Order: sequence, then structure tokens, then C-alpha cells
Amino acid sequence: MVTISEIKAQLTVQQMNAAQLLVENEFAGKQKRTYEEIAEELGIGVRTLYEWRKNRAFTLYQSYIADNRLDQFMPTAIAKLQESIEGRSNNGIPSMKALELYFKLSGRLIDRKEIVQSETPKSASRSDEDIRRDLEELDRLLQ
Repeated sequence: MVTISEIKAQLTVQQMNAAQLLVENEFAGKQKRTYEEIAEELGIGVRTLYEWRKNRAFTLYQSYIADNRLDQFMPTAIAKLQESIEGRSNNGIPSMKALELYFKLSGRLIDRKEIVQSETPKSASRSDEDIRRDLEELDRLLQ
């Protein structure tokens, strides 16, 4: 796995600033800016910004920034989950979805799917001789 230090080593300071601005822009809501405005702020052409977005190190760095930004919501998310489990958000009735999520997150509930493959019934199996005869019959019909 690539470390953040290795990713940063592949980028210029200007590219890291661009990644930061692009991530902030995604979280900006109604105040979202155009790529042209962001490129102008960085002092680069919009084409350069588009090219940087194709760079694997650049996109990994953006993901790192976004993940860190999202992590700040973890306490809020856990508090809301607790409210739902306790029923504070639903007239004292615990949310079954919240309970299910809690058990999944804690590893106490695991979705398992089992695929069972049965043997082909004897009546459906055909010998090589049967198949050879059917092919000969098809050849005859096609001529």
C-alpha cells in the first residue's frame, strides 16, 4: 500500500494546493466554484487542472484529503446512530435499521450468502454417443 508521504513526493506544492481546493469545492454546496475559477486562483490554465486530475497520485491525494474531511463527521454520525437506537428520534421506539447497522459495525451481524450447486440429474445428463447422434441429425437436416 502506498503511503501518503510517497504520494506527496510525486506531487508539486501547486498540485497539492489544487487537490485541496478541488476537495473543498466538492464540500462547498451552493458556493461551488467552476474549474476555471479554481485554475485562475492557482495561476494555471484550466487544461492543466484537467490533466492533473488524470494523475493517479493527484487523485489519491484528493481521496486522502476527502477521507480526512469526512472523518470529522464520525462523532456526529455515532451520536445520531445512538439516538436512533435509543428511540430518541422516533417517540421512544428504537430504529430496527439503526440496530442492524450497529450490529454490523460491531461485527456481531454478518450477511452471509450461500451458493449451492447441485449435481446434474441423471436424466439430464447425456452420453457422448447421444450428443454425437444429435449432431449428425442436425448436420443431416442442414444439408
